[in-house]
Amino acid sequence: ELWASFRGRRLGGRELPLPPGYWGGVLREGDPPPDSQGDPQGRWVTVTGTFDLITEWGADSCPSPTTGVALALQWGPLAQAV
Repeated sequence: ELWASFRGRRLGGRELPLPPGYWGGVLREGDPPPDSQGDPQGRWVTVTGTFDLITEWGADSCPSPTTGVALALQWGPLAQAV
């Protein structure tokens, strides 16, 4: 369990690992690479970092492991199995 405050309000958090085979990416929008002349794509992004766990926060208490983001993270492996 993690505890913090934001604008005087107490927050409780829980770190949640991403399911095996999944990772998160931090993207940054930028200019196209020099060798992409003539490419019609209007926007370019690059991966500037990755992560394998996220933190879910709740107001005044830690989020339950059976609701919210923790529950949503169970759908990836389930969908893959189906």
